Amino acid sequence: MDETSDESLNDDEPALGVDFRRYLDALRKWIWAVLAIVALAITASVIYTNRQPKIYEAQASVQIEPRIPDLLGQGQDLLSGVATAGTVDYYKQQRQVLSSFRLIKQTVSTHHLQEVVLSEAESKDLKLEDKINIATERVRTMMSVRYPEQDRIMYVVVQNGDPQLAARISNAHVSTYVDYARGLLSTDTKQASSALSTEFDVVEGKLREAEAELYKYQKDNDLLAVTLEERQNMVSTGITTYTSKLNETHARKIELVSRLDRMRKAAKEEVLTSPILMIGDNKENNAFDALRAQFYAERTKFIELEKEVGPKNPQYVMQKAKMDDIYNALETEAKRMLGGLEEQVAAVLATESALKNEVDKATNEALALGPKVVAYNELLRRKKSTEDRYNILRSRLSTSELTDRMNRNIDSTNVRPLDEARVPVAPVFPSLRKNIIIAALMSLLVSLGLVFLVVLFDRSIKSTADAQQATGAPILGIIPAFDSSEITPNDDRERDLYVHQHPTSRVAECCRSLRTNILCSAADRELKTLVVSSANPREGKTMTAIYLGTTMAQSGQRVLIIDTDMRRPRLHVSLGVPRQLGISNLIVGDKTPDDVIKTTEIANLFALPCGPLPPNPAELLMSHRFNAVLTELATRFDRIILDSPPLGIVTDAVVLAKQTDGMILVARAGKTLRDEIKRASKQVRGVGANIVGVIVNGIEPDNRSGYYSYYGYAEKESKPSSAS
Repeated sequence: MDETSDESLNDDEPALGVDFRRYLDALRKWIWAVLAIVALAITASVIYTNRQPKIYEAQASVQIEPRIPDLLGQGQDLLSGVATAGTVDYYKQQRQVLSSFRLIKQTVSTHHLQEVVLSEAESKDLKLEDKINIATERVRTMMSVRYPEQDRIMYVVVQNGDPQLAARISNAHVSTYVDYARGLLSTDTKQASSALSTEFDVVEGKLREAEAELYKYQKDNDLLAVTLEERQNMVSTGITTYTSKLNETHARKIELVSRLDRMRKAAKEEVLTSPILMIGDNKENNAFDALRAQFYAERTKFIELEKEVGPKNPQYVMQKAKMDDIYNALETEAKRMLGGLEEQVAAVLATESALKNEVDKATNEALALGPKVVAYNELLRRKKSTEDRYNILRSRLSTSELTDRMNRNIDSTNVRPLDEARVPVAPVFPSLRKNIIIAALMSLLVSLGLVFLVVLFDRSIKSTADAQQATGAPILGIIPAFDSSEITPNDDRERDLYVHQHPTSRVAECCRSLRTNILCSAADRELKTLVVSSANPREGKTMTAIYLGTTMAQSGQRVLIIDTDMRRPRLHVSLGVPRQLGISNLIVGDKTPDDVIKTTEIANLFALPCGPLPPNPAELLMSHRFNAVLTELATRFDRIILDSPPLGIVTDAVVLAKQTDGMILVARAGKTLRDEIKRASKQVRGVGANIVGVIVNGIEPDNRSGYYSYYGYAEKESKPSSAS
């Protein structure tokens, strides 16, 4: 395998080996222990339940409406005590009242429960108050108030060893609560009526005072005949009217003053050429136009006479005098027009001054009304507010008094008993069914947890998948575990020769599948010399080597098994050959192969024992002489299988792997740790040796991740060899 295989080996193996098949296998293995634990737990729960005292439960219910009946049709709560009725807080409060010490104590006292709750010995030499207090504490521990459905119905539940006493206490407490609610309603109604009456008298007096203050203010400020609102409207109307007139007069003044200035300038010019005619009024302009037209007509005549008769003529003199009179009239008319405009300006100025005075007068009057308006509105609001409170209190007082009278004649409380508690016939505790279920579930969880922990912390190889994942090498096959009826316990020789003595057994079939898989894995190269090793001792490497040699020999090949374990050799014992001469003699060169190779009872299978044990096995196996011996033996046999020491103890197997065609790793299910075989595979790859594959030894016959799944795999893999 190359470096890529090493990287995949490191990356693919999970830290805790989470493999669900392993857990299922472990569960199948320990299923009877799990069932035994569950059975013991159920038995213990039955015994425990039967020894416990029986507790009975009685339950009485009470209905709590969100508000009291609306007898007067007001459509609202009548008492402040139920103002929040119907809310979550209200029912939470009522639940606390039901379970309160005070109400339970009243139940005990009213129904004399201290006589039945306490024994004679407990109540001896105790005062009545002490008896009631002790009995109340005891009843409180028995009682619980439930509100499960949020449907306005509460349940008073009492648990006691005496079923009749439990029912009696539950019914008594509901009765006490109903009386408590009815008394609270009556008390609240009386207190409400008294409070309303007192408040009504106070508000009535304040209303009279507010009315008197408002009347006095109206009288002092002359607001009886005309209201303040009417006075405000009159002043506001005057200010608006005078301001409008003032604005018109001011505009008229600006116009007249402008005309006057222009007319005065025009009056200084010659009357005939002056534009005064254009500045004056239309009526005045008509008279002026007539005079000027007359003047021009007379002047025309004058000019004609002057030409005809001369200046000495009387007609000429008369015409000139007439023309002068007309000219003087024009000047007089211009002066009159100027004087008329001056009078108009004076009149507008006088009007403007008078309007300003009126606006100032109305404005001052409005300013004077401001504080009066504020004071008047304050008095009016105070009277209105007091009057509203007066009307509300009068209505509420009337309703409260009427409600109090009706409540004395009609049961109008919002609390009513619903179902009485019946005497229970079956205990609620202990529950045999519940205890059995809990015991079964808990024991099942605990036992499954133990199995899970055992598997979780068990780092041993359990399946072919574990071995392949740990080593990164292909799985060549498995060797199933032996049943106790198949071989004698601790008889290594009988186990090592089992395939030879039982060629039709399932173990022999698996070994033949191993042989086929090894041959298929060497399709592109020759595997003539193979090393069989394991991570630790007693994991079946010698047995595996003999099984491989046996199946290969049965196929007609000449197979040599060499015992290279020069520290604890065992091959000669299983094959029944002497150990005095062996591979060590060949390496040192004092014997020939014919002297040391032994035949076995298995046809075509030959054995080469280890011979004398050397002090330095690793150095001996690393020598060139050993390599030469191995090369010479390869010419005599079709297959050579080397049984080497474990990889985790010494380096002999690593040395042998380097000098052969490949190594077969053996892992024992349930014993070989994944970390150990992973470390062993790394050692082999570290020297550049080839790992042919892994054989998992000792898998249980019913292990689905072992024999049967592999057997299907072996059949699938054996098809090419069969075809060949």
